[in-house]
Amino acid sequence: MLVVAGCHGGSTTTAPTPTPAAPDAAALATARQAELRLLQSYDTAIAHASARRRPMLQVARALHATHLSALGGNPPAVTVRGPLIHDLGTVLAASARSLRQLSVTAHLGKNAATLASVAASHAAAGQ
Repeated sequence: MLVVAGCHGGSTTTAPTPTPAAPDAAALATARQAELRLLQSYDTAIAHASARRRPMLQVARALHATHLSALGGNPPAVTVRGPLIHDLGTVLAASARSLRQLSVTAHLGKNAATLASVAASHAAAGQ
């Protein structure tokens, strides 16, 4: 003997399934925060730079604003200034290492390529 039971007319409420985060969301957020910190550093350096050095720093700042855009961020026209970094090369080299690691662990190829590209740019600028 087989008995089949069912529910009629009742409603059940289930919790909505949360949308999973993009697989590389944390890595991209980390990279965006690093670019924002660099923009702050460049804004501070530009504010303290001589008229001769200022254009070079402005070009470098524009490059980092482009990096932020590539990483899905919105670069501000001017940031709230951060601490004055005297050795931007060292900071860029450290950033390159961090970004390279993020690119290696990225899940999506397009994100890995973007992170690696920004890392290469930082490595070249840090030399």
